[in-house]
Parts: sequence; structure tokens; C-alpha cells
Amino acid sequence: MGFTLRQLEVFLTVAETLHFGRAAERLHISQPTVSQEVARLERTVGVELFDRSRRSVALTGAGEVMAAESARLLEQAGALLTRVRLHEESRLGTARIVASPSVVNRLLPAVVSRAEQELPALDTAELAVDTGQVSATLAGELADIGLGRFLEEVSGYRLERIADEPVRVALGRDHPLAGRVSLGLTELRDLPLLLWPREQHPRYYDHVLGLCAERGVDPPVLVSPPRIVGSRLYLLARNRAFSLVPGSLTGHLTEDVATVPLEGRATLPLEMQWRTDDRRPALATLRNVIRQEAAKLEDR
Repeated sequence: MGFTLRQLEVFLTVAETLHFGRAAERLHISQPTVSQEVARLERTVGVELFDRSRRSVALTGAGEVMAAESARLLEQAGALLTRVRLHEESRLGTARIVASPSVVNRLLPAVVSRAEQELPALDTAELAVDTGQVSATLAGELADIGLGRFLEEVSGYRLERIADEPVRVALGRDHPLAGRVSLGLTELRDLPLLLWPREQHPRYYDHVLGLCAERGVDPPVLVSPPRIVGSRLYLLARNRAFSLVPGSLTGHLTEDVATVPLEGRATLPLEMQWRTDDRRPALATLRNVIRQEAAKLEDR
């Protein structure tokens, strides 16, 4: 081949900045070193990659092709290292699970409990993140398995829908409708909906408001943090708002808040995400455990 990944990295940095000095600053090396590495690469491929005839630096036609292919090759090299490092001894016996708030209360404890019995050699570590942050955490290589709702497609990761949880209405336990077998949203049209800002997780937000629209209501949204805690939970308890939550949150809010099944079929998807090339046997078994425990949530 004749060139190194380091040379490609240096070349690509110059291609992005179109300035040898700024590329050197970004790479924390000297400008002469940058020039030398680019020159070596050009000698190896046999063509000029930059047009230096003008006061500014520009990519040649060959340089544009080289930049696109270099980016792809460096990405593949990074993926290769990630796959190999999955087999480090410390990683073989560890599973890192990242989950959104509505998953950590019931599903995650059940999964960890079963894993301790059925996979005693596997050390599970849990990481709770805010709504909408599961896929980004996985993409940052900070976890092995992600659990959440409306997860994002990530290159190199598989996304699987593992359950459809029934939706329940959360409201104050002393609310006149809290003892109902089921509840229509039109009966709560005077209350605002407690929900996080749309930019926190647009698809989830739109799904919840879509459920309201299907039932003929358009409630004002009372902006909430990603987790229903503290002062926001107080608003539910004092009947100043209602919220739509997955059934697995039943019994995990506070004694002042009740959850009532929503009238008519309505669900929230629960999804699992993991690296497509993660073939560790213990992780495959753990994913099966997660599927089995998730299926139980559909009955709530």
C-alpha cells in the first residue's frame, strides 16, 4: 500500500481546513510535519492532492477523490478497532446497558436480576440517560445495549422493537377520575399535558400529541424536564396537569399519583439497539433475557 493511516488523517485534516497551519494546530503537531506527511502521501499515490499555485490551498480533482475515500477508510479502520476491542478480556465479561428514564424502573431491574442468576460470569453495568439520548450514547461507544423509545437509526447498529407498552394516564390520586377502570382524554380537556420540550425527543413528543389528537383533544403542553420528578411530579399530584406514560411506570411514580388505562388501544414502543457485529455469546443471551422480560410489559 505504501501509505499510513496517520498520513491519511493528516491529509484529511488539511482537506477539511484548507490550511496547513490550522491543520497542524488541530493535530497538535508542527506545520513542517504536516507538509512532510502530505508530501509523502502524494509521492506514494503519484499525483498532487492540493493545488498550491495560488495563495490559498485547494483540493485537486484527485484530492477530492482521495478525501472522500480517506474518510471512508478511516471510519472503517475505527470500526475495525472497535470490533477487535470487543474481545478484550475486560469487555468479554462486561455488559453496559444504557436506558431511558421509563425503562429503569421495572424492566432494567428485572433484567439485571435474571442476569445475576443465569449469567453469573457477566458483570452488568447500567447507565440511565435522559429521554432521547440512548442512541447517541451507544454511538459514542459508551454502552453495549440500548433500551428506549423511538431510538435513532445508527450505522453499524441493529434496532429491534421488543414490546408495545399500553399507555396510561397519570394524574393525582385524589382526582375524581383516578378510580376509573379506563379514562378518555376528553374528560381531561381542561388540564394541560405535562411533557418535555419537543427538541428533547421530537418523535416521542409527536407520538404523544398524536395520541391526543386521535382522541379529539389538543391540550396545552406544560413543559417538563425529561424525567417526571420533583416540582413537575407535584403538578400531577395536585391535579394541575396530567401525563401519558407507559404502563411500566405504574407504581414507580409516587403514592400521590395514580395511573389509569387510556380508553382505546394506545401503545408506546420499546426498542433495543446494539452493535450488529457484537457476537459475544453472553451478550446474545442477555439480549434474549431482555426480550423475554420486555414481553411481560405488554400485559400491564
